[in-house]
Amino acid sequence: MSALLDRAPTRQKKSTGSTPVGLPQVNLLPPEVRAARSLSVVKRWLAMAVVVVLALIALVYVFALVVRGQADERLADAEHRTTTLLVKEREYAEVPQVLGAIERTKSARLVATSTEVLWRPYLDAVVAVMPTDVRVVSFAATGLSPSDGVGFAPASPLDSPSVGSLTFEAQSKTLPDTSAMLDALVTVPGLQDAWASALAVTEVEGTTYYTVSISVQMSDTTLAQRFVPTEEN
Repeated sequence: MSALLDRAPTRQKKSTGSTPVGLPQVNLLPPEVRAARSLSVVKRWLAMAVVVVLALIALVYVFALVVRGQADERLADAEHRTTTLLVKEREYAEVPQVLGAIERTKSARLVATSTEVLWRPYLDAVVAVMPTDVRVVSFAATGLSPSDGVGFAPASPLDSPSVGSLTFEAQSKTLPDTSAMLDALVTVPGLQDAWASALAVTEVEGTTYYTVSISVQMSDTTLAQRFVPTEEN
């Protein structure tokens, strides 16, 4: 019996009451401790704020350094370009003077050649239009100079102004047809107002020669105008 009693489980009494929850608590810490704890919290926040401010200052400083570096690079590039331009300006400093000298030379050449006549083609043309039995034994050419103005005054009211004249002597073994020679001369472009001034008869070693002196005027179309500016140049 005693053994059975010993094995019998011990019944526990059920608690009929409930443990109260959320009861008001009383902070029994002294005010000094609570103040110290609050101050510690404030100090931590202040430390975090200081760290954040320092971080922001560091970022602003780094950004300023980057911006300054970029500005320095742009300034260096601008100074380099300026230096390069100054060097090139010194290299080409004489270009305007050279161009001015060229323009002055062109102007002087234009004035100097304003009355130029290329005589050789007209001499050849005169010989070409002479009769086959007539030979030209002498030539004399008279032209304008740049200071002479626009041209020579006509010798008679029927003549036209001219820029020069050709005078030559034509010789033939027969009496030449002077009228036909004068008509042939004015067919040459640029030649005008031809006339014969004298006829001489000479004898050389038993041969008779008729020599006639002829003058022909040069119109302004005979001016070479090689250096007159054109639309192309």
